[in-house]
Amino acid sequence: MNYSRYLIYQIVKKTKLFTHIFILLQFLYAGTTGKISGKVVDENNQPLIGCNIIVKGTSYGAATNLEGEYFIINVPPGTYNISASMIGYGTVTIEGTQVIVDLTAKSDFSLKPETIAGEEIIVTAEKPTVRLDQTSMSAVVSSEDIENLPVTDIGDIIELQAGIVRDPNGGFHVRGGRSSEVSFWVDGVATTDSYDGSSGLEVENAGIQEVQVISGTFNAEYGQAMSGIVNVVTKDGGENFEGNLDFYSGGYHSSHSDLYSLSSPFSNWESFTDINGDGNWDYGEILYDLNNNGTWDEGEIYWDRNGNQSWDGDEGSEPLNDDVGYDGYLGDYYDYNGDGKTTQPSPGEGNGRMDWGEHEFSLDKNGYTKYLNIFENIFQQTNLSGSLSGPVPLLNKRLTFYSTFRYYQSSGRYYGRKLFTPTGNFSDETIVPLSPYSKLSGQFKLTYKIRPDIKTSYTGYITEKSYKNYDSYYKYNPDGLLQHFESDQSHMLSLTHSINQSTFYELKYLDFSSGYNQSLYDINDVPNASRIIDQSELDALNLNDSIQVRMGYDIFKNIPRYDLDSLNENMYQIIDMSDQSGYVASDEFITPAWSFGIGGTQNGRFSRNTSFKQLKFDISSQINPTHFIKAGILYKVYDIWADDKFLNYKTVGEWSVTQNGDTLGYNPLAGARMNPFTPIINPTYTSEHDYFRASPKEFSLFIQDKIELDELIINAGTRFDYFDPDWKVPTNDQLPGNLKYYLTKTQNDTTVFWEHDFSLLHDDVTIIDSITQQGAVSIENLFTTGVEYDSTVESYTQAFDRQLYTYRDSFRWGYGYKTVKPSYQISPRIGIAYPITDKGVIHVSYGHFFQVPNFSFLYENPEFEITNNNNGGILGNADLKPEKTVMYEIGFKQEIAYRTAIDLTIFYRDTRDWVGISTAIKKYPVGNYRKYENKDYANTRGFTLVLDRQFTGGFGGGVDYTWMIAEGTYSNPQDAYFDAQDNQAPRLNMLPLDWDQTHTLNFRTTFGGKNWIISSIGKLWTGKPYTPEFKTGVVSGSGAFAGFADNSERKPNIFDLDIRASYSLSLLGLKSNLYCNIYNLLDIRNEFSVWNDTGRSTYTLTAKDVSLTDPGRIGHLNEHLLRPDWYGEPRRVNIGINVSL
Repeated sequence: MNYSRYLIYQIVKKTKLFTHIFILLQFLYAGTTGKISGKVVDENNQPLIGCNIIVKGTSYGAATNLEGEYFIINVPPGTYNISASMIGYGTVTIEGTQVIVDLTAKSDFSLKPETIAGEEIIVTAEKPTVRLDQTSMSAVVSSEDIENLPVTDIGDIIELQAGIVRDPNGGFHVRGGRSSEVSFWVDGVATTDSYDGSSGLEVENAGIQEVQVISGTFNAEYGQAMSGIVNVVTKDGGENFEGNLDFYSGGYHSSHSDLYSLSSPFSNWESFTDINGDGNWDYGEILYDLNNNGTWDEGEIYWDRNGNQSWDGDEGSEPLNDDVGYDGYLGDYYDYNGDGKTTQPSPGEGNGRMDWGEHEFSLDKNGYTKYLNIFENIFQQTNLSGSLSGPVPLLNKRLTFYSTFRYYQSSGRYYGRKLFTPTGNFSDETIVPLSPYSKLSGQFKLTYKIRPDIKTSYTGYITEKSYKNYDSYYKYNPDGLLQHFESDQSHMLSLTHSINQSTFYELKYLDFSSGYNQSLYDINDVPNASRIIDQSELDALNLNDSIQVRMGYDIFKNIPRYDLDSLNENMYQIIDMSDQSGYVASDEFITPAWSFGIGGTQNGRFSRNTSFKQLKFDISSQINPTHFIKAGILYKVYDIWADDKFLNYKTVGEWSVTQNGDTLGYNPLAGARMNPFTPIINPTYTSEHDYFRASPKEFSLFIQDKIELDELIINAGTRFDYFDPDWKVPTNDQLPGNLKYYLTKTQNDTTVFWEHDFSLLHDDVTIIDSITQQGAVSIENLFTTGVEYDSTVESYTQAFDRQLYTYRDSFRWGYGYKTVKPSYQISPRIGIAYPITDKGVIHVSYGHFFQVPNFSFLYENPEFEITNNNNGGILGNADLKPEKTVMYEIGFKQEIAYRTAIDLTIFYRDTRDWVGISTAIKKYPVGNYRKYENKDYANTRGFTLVLDRQFTGGFGGGVDYTWMIAEGTYSNPQDAYFDAQDNQAPRLNMLPLDWDQTHTLNFRTTFGGKNWIISSIGKLWTGKPYTPEFKTGVVSGSGAFAGFADNSERKPNIFDLDIRASYSLSLLGLKSNLYCNIYNLLDIRNEFSVWNDTGRSTYTLTAKDVSLTDPGRIGHLNEHLLRPDWYGEPRRVNIGINVSL
């Protein structure tokens, strides 16, 4: 290097011509920014020292070093124009440089001496098809891609990526892992709900800048994930006001009336059946309205089989119709009352009235497809969303904001008929949605520039959901379905400080809360509830009020509204007969096979909340042109609780007495049930109510180095994770409940009882000692059988007392749990990218990935309650170790044509310490149970082949193909428990997992012109496995067939095609975009669940001998054989407009 070049560099440095241009850093966490680097040379290919590099429209920038090299770190993802300028040289601007999270965008400049003052050369950057520093398989979807594809949420984006399988419940399985192994991040912060592994924070499409989906190995900065990372980067407010408003409506559009079916009980009803049309009741006909007046008269009570219009006096051949039927009226052909008499054939008594028992369910001609038709029901789904961003006035653009909102509602694709109320009464038969859904969400982000090198930010998220889950049992009693509610709130704060051009740190705080609850009525709400009122309240009522009640299907009657009983001179018990809503006892109605429910309510009530507060410090430094170092520390404290309960009968309670008549105590849960049904939530020491609250803690460290050499890029790092579950496990597996029993003394007895047997003890009861369950059994046996003794040594009383004291000392109760010790692990990871050309790279990666199991497995059954049978239940286990995956990957990516690249990646995953179920554990004194253990194993191998063409010349698209084998011992931890209930032996071999989808082919295309774009997404998936079984036939003997292997057959293949068409225009001077999205364009009936005997959703041999209808069943058989929830969504059409402000 000559001295003149060095002098120029020093002059530029000391005059600080470029001070602060590169300093400004946005509020972004680790994993949310990328880097721009390159080299600046002159026309002789000599490096230019001190050249100014500016990212236009921002304050990002840098100056070249002695080698003419520069770098700009912490650049948010997006597309930028970058200019290079230097005294004596013309300015060069490269337009359209794309920055992607965690990757380096290369922009090299060649400057020529300035010949015309102010001359600027514009160069358009080509988006690289191959990122040479990408060390593992990942995909990046920009906001422009999201806007132009037929996708409604992030889930639609994720399922398109190679190596990912989506199950019917919406879970994502990355390279064969369980759905809970994916970690969801927003702006670089993990927002996964650790209770079940779901995404705890939702970002709407309008607020997304970029989505990064990592399906291969991932860097050390990402923790608590074994399969993949979904990293959403949100938009920031700019220096100019911008906004948009989006509205669409539409819904499902299908004509599959056999699948979306309804039936009616009286659509084919006739008052009598006059087969030959002679107006009389002949043999085989049902008629006894002899005078044709349309009603039943005296003398018309016989079955005139021979048609002579008179009773022949033979009750055997023409029985008298005095048999009262199901509805309380004459006619009991189906023998509802069980007396063996079937005298009056139905459907009709000749009285012109539709009486229940005369009904016959028949399918409605068009089902409920009228409600799945956008021409008749355009507002099945409506969506209103928008965004607004820009500077806050009067603050010189130092404070900017970005905000979004969305309201969405859908009636869903399932409908039912209100034939019954939850009390079992007849309803009005209106057709209503069975799975309505509504959502309101908002996001607000403030960014404040304290100084050019310091920035703070606040982001708030809120989401409120309300919905019902489809349950076919309630198809004709929709009001019995529970309402579900979700409420998520998160608040993020950060401070970002740039120390110098190459180093910055971030301090981040997150307050996260995700809640869920269910409700239907208030717990005390029951039909016709009685209440006590005084005289003044009575005087305020109109006791002459009456209401109309339905005494039968076609029978209405007016009755007094109030039922009043006098208790004393001033107090009354009153029942409002118009109050027909409320909880109904779970055993109130008995439903036969192949029948929908006739009444009832869902009486389970579950609620939970996952909250945590997290503090995170990260520092990043480009210590030289080769090494980019990241390091971080995180501390997280949870507050998590769950309350799982069931509404039971309230009982009258009873006092318990000893054998000699001494009163022990009062048990409120004993005695007869109160009538009418009065719901009650039992205490947590019962099996019908589980509650826990815990405060687990996490601590982690990571360090990572991105080494960028000329011919090799290495991502190497390691991570340390520490987890404290803040919980306990039993010290004695035979006594998991640690039950405490009292040894007590009364006036005439000594007795033993459980501490929760009585809520109130009698005053004469004295507690002598506290003993374990084993001690209680031993002492009870002592009381019953006595004790053997040697009369030459001691008396019986002495021997008895000695043995009693021995049991008391040996089995004295103590705290039976131990605190779980924290766990920790170290995770090394490395990825290598080896560029073989300027447009081709080989990437290799390896890593260890650990994840704490879902908290639901740690804290399930928190009171450790086990029933006394061979499958007494499952215990949660807070002592579970982190699950572990070792992942290997090698791939090759090469540009094969203009803006077209192919990527072939081979991968292998070995998963150990998967959560499973233990072998049977013997419980004292009888019974077995199981607990969660790190027991299951799985491995996945396969390859992905991706062909991608960037949008250019009016066309773009891509094809992703995955071949994958995912095998393991059990797909879900509970499967082993269910196998044990079916007396099946534990699995010892590897089987296809439930989501083992061998072939996955996704494709997308985009065509566009100046004002229009048409895009499509196609999916072709092979069927997932299922376990076949026989439904009919019996084989005995030594050659009997024991059954098919689990998951040994395949469901039908899946094909789906979605399209989007949009057109841009100006409305009232505003840039607008009209669009139409059509999902499942061909309205294909994709079968996601099947009958195990046939492998199809369409039929089963189980029902081959079942009649289509039966008066004892509700609904038509075909409604059970073709279940709409076993199929994918029908065609869905959304038509909307987007207006930019």
